[in-house]
Amino acid sequence: MEDLINKTSSLHCVDLDDLIADDTSAPKEYELTLLAKIISSKQPNPKVVHSILQKAWNPSKGMKLQSHQNNIYSITFSHEWDRNRILASRPWSIMSSHVVVRDWPPHLNLEEIDFSKSSFWIHVTGLPPNLMTKQNAKRIGSKIDKVMEVDFTAEGNLAWLRFLRIQVQININKPLHTGFYRNKDPNQAVWIRVQYERLPDFCFSCGRLGHTNRGCSHPPFESQENMSSPYGPWLRAESPDTCPRIASWNPLALTIRAKTTSCISYLPEQIAFDLPESSMPDV
Repeated sequence: MEDLINKTSSLHCVDLDDLIADDTSAPKEYELTLLAKIISSKQPNPKVVHSILQKAWNPSKGMKLQSHQNNIYSITFSHEWDRNRILASRPWSIMSSHVVVRDWPPHLNLEEIDFSKSSFWIHVTGLPPNLMTKQNAKRIGSKIDKVMEVDFTAEGNLAWLRFLRIQVQININKPLHTGFYRNKDPNQAVWIRVQYERLPDFCFSCGRLGHTNRGCSHPPFESQENMSSPYGPWLRAESPDTCPRIASWNPLALTIRAKTTSCISYLPEQIAFDLPESSMPDV
């Protein structure tokens, strides 16, 4: 004990509250820098990561990548247009693992950065036309987390509006939301499905990103009688380029889609609420 006291007696804290931030240099490098964290238990080779991101992002004037601990990378671009484009095009994945991409607040160091939130575009399907409103899209998105944007148009016949498209922020440390119940009347609730665009590998057991069933350390989903797990490939939505929101009439395609997406169950924490009806969607 005395030896420990002697070793620590010379340690003391220094008050650094009088440090002055650099607010004069322009353009500042951190304004052109993004942080990326690969959500995976594996440690990929930084050279491989750089090569993949360089090809996927294809910056107009190049980029510099620096690796840090815990699968974190800082990427500095030569032009803010590239930086903003990458942010606007989220979510991203690399080698089937989700990548949290965010800005670097200049007043925080890497250990203080929160990588628990990421944004995804979701599809909400199963609503009748009179509930397909921007107001309801925001309400549904807020049940999941913060609503970032609502992609809503009222073009075409409302009968073919297949889903609401909402960009939401999710907590990647929690299980994915799979849907909610809509109270149609006191004795009947209708299941409304949630799907995710560009959803990478995730665990079909616990519903979290960052690992698959084989590497899961979380308690598995506890199914009730006659209920299957809510987690599976049916949570993946088709991209907007291949899955238009205004569907064309194709009975065969609709039949195939119904067969491949019918394995839907319920949320571990079920959401049930009433949605206000509207005769016409707002824009």
